[in-house]
Amino acid sequence: MSIWQRQKRPEISEGAAFRHPQPGAVTETARVLSLCSDPLGIPHVRFMVSYEKSERTILEDGPRILSLTAFASRYREPSAA
Repeated sequence: MSIWQRQKRPEISEGAAFRHPQPGAVTETARVLSLCSDPLGIPHVRFMVSYEKSERTILEDGPRILSLTAFASRYREPSAA
């Protein structure tokens, strides 16, 4: 695969979870609560986020909201969480 080809984005749906690795063996996991659109029709993701280190949850926060595009660019790895 060429470096210019985009990888197919995993489907973002309610209940799905995605990870974003952080430095220092910390993993940021986002669990999708809902999908909605703002008054301008821009899709958004409402989610809870947790930070884990060595299988132990350090912090859980939310709910948070990001545009679907911003969410997909940050949380690229599907998670079983």
